[in-house]
Amino acid sequence: MNRSTPGRNGYRGGRRLSRNVLDSGIEEHIVYSETGDGLELRGALIRPKGAKRPVDPLLLWIHTRQQSFADAEYIGIGRHLARQGYHFLSIDTRGHDFGAWYRTPDGPTLHGSAWERFPDCVQDIDAWLETARHLGYGDLVLIGHGFGGAKALHFQAQRQLARIKAVVLASSGSSVRDKLPPHLTELAEKLVAEGRGVDLLPWGTGENYASAVSAEYYVSRSILRKELYGTPDLPPAIARVRCPVIAWFGRLEDRPKRPVAEFLEWLGSNAVKSPHVDFFLIDGVGFFYRGKEEVIVQHLAASLQRIGLVPERLVRPA
Repeated sequence: MNRSTPGRNGYRGGRRLSRNVLDSGIEEHIVYSETGDGLELRGALIRPKGAKRPVDPLLLWIHTRQQSFADAEYIGIGRHLARQGYHFLSIDTRGHDFGAWYRTPDGPTLHGSAWERFPDCVQDIDAWLETARHLGYGDLVLIGHGFGGAKALHFQAQRQLARIKAVVLASSGSSVRDKLPPHLTELAEKLVAEGRGVDLLPWGTGENYASAVSAEYYVSRSILRKELYGTPDLPPAIARVRCPVIAWFGRLEDRPKRPVAEFLEWLGSNAVKSPHVDFFLIDGVGFFYRGKEEVIVQHLAASLQRIGLVPERLVRPA
């Protein structure tokens, strides 16, 4: 079951927030989607004000780890795109923020970045595609930031949907390599075997930030590594995607353990079934896009237009 509901203006700290506080030319709605296993996910639909009907392709933005659909930079990107005529939907997967409790018919269940299982992203995106259909959209572009890019890539490699007109990898190092250290495998498997899969592993599990993940999450990464990076019997996900692929990194992301130019080279050499690839580095941009939203949109819109994905209002009669 899937459903979507336009939201009303909200409140924060006693102050009413207008949907169009920054731009009277756009409109924003909170929408909801329900997954096949009963989780209610939230999103923000941003489009030109007064849009009389949905305009394809809908740009579906998937957050990275420990962020959510409503992060300011994502909403800012959506607003800039809406000013250009695009319709934009920023979504939550069950892996949003650090941790998130969901109410289900079977009781509460724990997810979030520390507790999600990577394969579940497929049914999350399935739910949002059905919600998009319910809203009247047909074709979509999947855009994943960071770990969201790995989810978008995995989804399309699994589903191969014709209505997905492009996959966009925004600063998605996870699409290239797994940065979780392997030395905790024995501990994680032991905790899962003891029925303690929700227990957190030691803080600092990630290589470059103070964070932690559950034992169950860590063990499930073996599926991620196989599906995304390939095995002797299975090509990497990027090699199985048959739609156009766009990918970028900010030059400020580059560091010894994150050689972004090499990441793009690996993606390009493996995108063997994609009919069109567009990979590039963006000057003056790091992993997070706060304050650089307009720059990101300029590059994204140009890439989309190069493959004919132009907002309806920009299409000139022949």
